[in-house]
Amino acid sequence: MKPSGTHIPTLAAAVLTPILAAAVPIEIPTPGGTVTIDLPHAGPTGQLVDPDPPEDAGFRPPTIFSAPLPVGSGARALGQAGAFTAVADDATAASWNPAGLVQLESPEVSAVYRFSAQKNSYESHSSELEVGENSYTSSELNYLSIVYPFLINERNAVISLNYQETYDFTHEFTARFSGSAQQTVDSTVNQTFYATVTNFYSDSKQSLIIVSDITTEAESRINQLIDSSIMSDIDFRQSGTIDAVSPALAFDITPKFSLGLSLNVFTDGEARGNRIESTLVADYEGVSLSDAQITDYRDSTAVSFWDGEMYTGSGWSIITNSISGKHTNSYSSVDNYRQSDQYTVRGRYEEENVTEDFFGVNATIGALWAVNEKLSLGGAVDLPWKGKGTQTKRIDHQISTFDSNRVEVASSTLSETREQSVEYQFPLYWAVGGVWRWNDRFFTSADFSMTHWSMYSYEAEGEGRINPVNGQPYSSSKPDDCVSFRFGGEYLAVLNWTEIPLRVGLFWEQRPAADEPDEYWGFSLGTGISMGKDPGKLILDIAYVFEQGKNVMGALLPDQSVSSDTVKHQLFISAIWHF
Repeated sequence: MKPSGTHIPTLAAAVLTPILAAAVPIEIPTPGGTVTIDLPHAGPTGQLVDPDPPEDAGFRPPTIFSAPLPVGSGARALGQAGAFTAVADDATAASWNPAGLVQLESPEVSAVYRFSAQKNSYESHSSELEVGENSYTSSELNYLSIVYPFLINERNAVISLNYQETYDFTHEFTARFSGSAQQTVDSTVNQTFYATVTNFYSDSKQSLIIVSDITTEAESRINQLIDSSIMSDIDFRQSGTIDAVSPALAFDITPKFSLGLSLNVFTDGEARGNRIESTLVADYEGVSLSDAQITDYRDSTAVSFWDGEMYTGSGWSIITNSISGKHTNSYSSVDNYRQSDQYTVRGRYEEENVTEDFFGVNATIGALWAVNEKLSLGGAVDLPWKGKGTQTKRIDHQISTFDSNRVEVASSTLSETREQSVEYQFPLYWAVGGVWRWNDRFFTSADFSMTHWSMYSYEAEGEGRINPVNGQPYSSSKPDDCVSFRFGGEYLAVLNWTEIPLRVGLFWEQRPAADEPDEYWGFSLGTGISMGKDPGKLILDIAYVFEQGKNVMGALLPDQSVSSDTVKHQLFISAIWHF
């Protein structure tokens, strides 16, 4: 047996060159789907085998973990934890229950600003994935509206024009992934080699021409182990919103019963510099080891023909005789070789997804019934809708390969851009609620709602419809529907010069997940102040919302046993001016 690292003879190399085993790719899990990386590796005779290009997961929608309720905005409502369906008595009613707009008695404009800070503390039960904490913030204009009340046949009616932020996709995730893959290749290659050798031989007794036809049957048996390992730093960042411009109309059917309708025209946040986009960067280093054990069997047969002359005698009496003949000779050999090689790689995979020209339309229908002076009941339905847009995926990949002496032996760069039309199916949402007015300064309210996330799906042109939560085919994997309970109250402190509301709320809600829905709970606090009198009265409101989820976000990396303890703080500031 030859020592490790020696060169395989020319014949064996020729036989084994066609055997170029493909290494087992390594799959890197990311929030944008699995990225498959193939490392360069050595063939059985040490030659470098170039890797296949990386494979991405195809077109995927943005993650939904940071999305708020499908409807609802405003510091006053969220100061009561969103238990606002039966209250709905300010300009943001168009997003909660449009029927509540009839309670507004004078024209007004409003604006709401949102600030959010979130911390996700991840835990992984996979030995391949090292996770930690991610903290990030976002801030956006949350709501704008203008409201104008009027009369129809001496009954209250209101029209309004509203802008609202409906989905916020802000999310960040970092991790370190270490993965490995092995493959054993057992192959046999048989080849036949032919050669003709001509030799000339001459001395004082003879002169010959010898022609040998040699046939060699070669069999090479290879046992090759390819062992690849990789370490990758994963950095995923996502941002963007879906916004709605919503004209709304509300009117009294009777003095105690009203109906309302909002028409919601959805677009992405690109117009205000907040388009839906995500970036994924995976920096990785890897090692590919190859250990090949080769046994080379040769059976050779040589058939030799010769013609020539033989000399006898001496001096002037030399006699020349012609001679010819044939001889067959066979021989065999067995050689063992071992070839060990190592390549080191460094690479960077970058992926950017951008959604543009997003558009969709739906309606929110609401009803409000003042049962008596104490009790009011309300209900709202946000109809399911389709959103369509164009998604562009850009991929850049650079990889460099180094031999065992750390000399760069190969490098390559891949840049690719793909664009597809995409379609989202967004869910049906409905809510019912009640408010009990204990007196003219104090009320409590409660809401129950359901979001039919089982309707939620995503499809890129040319690809199958998928469940956006876990990336699986929608036909066999649908998200579960989710419910929420919300409780709130407001006490109005009336001073000589102003009114100061004190608000509090509690909520529990479910959100879509890979298996059973995730559960979140939280509370809210709110207050405000009014300045001046109508017309020209200005009301400022502020609300703080705390939410927490334990062992949530398992759908971020569905196959990696990753979960998160999540804490989110939100601040809403509203300004309403009556004119």
